[in-house]
Amino acid sequence: MDKELCDRIICEYNKKLYGFALTKTGSIERAEELAARITLEVYSSLLKRENIANISAYIYRIAQNVWARFTDEYKNSPYCGLDDFDIEDGDDFTERVAESETYAKLRLEIAYLSKLRREILVRHYYKSMKLSDIAKELAIPLGTVKWHLSGAKSTLKEGMKTMRSIGKLGIDPISFSELGHDGRPGSKGDTADFFSRRLTQNIAWAAYHKPLTINEIADEIGVSPVFVADEVEVLEEYGFMDRLGDKYLTNMYITDPTKELCEAEHELNVAYAKKVCEVYIPKVVEALRNFDQTKLYIPDGDENLWLWSGIMFAASYQLNLCEQDDALDEYRVRRKDGGNYVAFASVDRSFDVSFDGRKYGACGSMTRGSDKYPIFSWQVTTCYDSREMGWRENLWTDYEFLYEFYTGALKKEPSQIEHYKRLRDKGYLTADDEVNLICVDHEGAKWLGETPFNNSLPQADSEVRALLGELSEKLYKLREPHFPEHIRPLAKIYARPNLRMYIIEQLVGSGVLKTPSQKRAAGLNTLLFADRLPNK
Repeated sequence: MDKELCDRIICEYNKKLYGFALTKTGSIERAEELAARITLEVYSSLLKRENIANISAYIYRIAQNVWARFTDEYKNSPYCGLDDFDIEDGDDFTERVAESETYAKLRLEIAYLSKLRREILVRHYYKSMKLSDIAKELAIPLGTVKWHLSGAKSTLKEGMKTMRSIGKLGIDPISFSELGHDGRPGSKGDTADFFSRRLTQNIAWAAYHKPLTINEIADEIGVSPVFVADEVEVLEEYGFMDRLGDKYLTNMYITDPTKELCEAEHELNVAYAKKVCEVYIPKVVEALRNFDQTKLYIPDGDENLWLWSGIMFAASYQLNLCEQDDALDEYRVRRKDGGNYVAFASVDRSFDVSFDGRKYGACGSMTRGSDKYPIFSWQVTTCYDSREMGWRENLWTDYEFLYEFYTGALKKEPSQIEHYKRLRDKGYLTADDEVNLICVDHEGAKWLGETPFNNSLPQADSEVRALLGELSEKLYKLREPHFPEHIRPLAKIYARPNLRMYIIEQLVGSGVLKTPSQKRAAGLNTLLFADRLPNK
């Protein structure tokens, strides 16, 4: 068949094929995939055929075949298509599809009814139950059943008159990246655990900029309110959404990056990191080199490892970064599973920038304590170490095992071999059993801020504080329009500079810091504070 004629046919049937796919799948995402497959096969087939007597019937048969194969791939899918219907060669199958879409729409409208009315309607019309039996099963008066049934039918008629519009997220759903927490996770994990599915992510994003009802969220994302209600119930229960009357508002810290915003922020951070490096970092390096070496354990005397860990620690605790700000306590949510944190995420946007963003990524300061031994630890994970970024892999027991090893309590015996193997696998012990991270004598201090080491580091003077304040104002000015009103106070706190990796990149570029060896990468930016040190 002539290509131009094929193009016209595809244009004519494009929407009809999507309608067919949507009717069959009941899912916008799967409908788009199915429609694309059908369109491709129809187009390829038309190009190879001539003199097709009934185009509509021919296309329909292809659509049915593709749908059959598609169904085999999704045998475990919870979605169900409408009942198949037969067609004669002379019929226009799109008329049948249109008719079936009426039933599909009826099913959609039923989903928008209240839970009780939906149950009554389904029992009466789909299960053919008598009204008296429905009343008994639901434990409500017969008159109440009749009243709700009448109201349900009226609501359905109104809904069928007006086509419900699918919002932007129903057609172009978003997905989250960089899901995390600032604070203490709970027994059910953190943000990434609650938002592992795109449905939940889109629900949160739909109600982020303004409060929406369950039905409004459902309209926006093109999903039945039945599913939305279940998800919202959990999100509200664990503090990710707030209920405002009959509406819900997402209270997470969600960023929506753009190329322009990322480039502008990067340019500011590079410029100010250079200034901070010039006036502050030389003082840190001097303090680290003058620190009492008898209070330190440095693997093989590796000064580069000591500078890396010490500078990163100083940048985290002495430059007054947002992660150390008490103002965040107001925004950390106490969650049902014991968590107490600000939940954050970023909308996954695809665009190219002029810099390698991986170099500037780092987790927040991860601290771990022990009820068993007088030890506590600090760690930051970056692209330069060999550890996984996730907080779950930074276990407090790792530091207890390490302390037991170098104090002689952990032996290479069958009963303890798993603990020893864990330390070797993590790289905290080298192949020759050398402790492979910095250890610092805490000299009786109970936590990080009280240690002589922390107190030996130079604080940010008025010049450095002025630079950081200046940068903070500029960053917030850039970000403010991208956040809803209720998140802006939190966004202002997070606009306080976090220059750690920008400082590190400046120092790597200037040669003050050297890229760590593979051996030392496992213990990079890690400090174990203890009452006893290895080999001491």
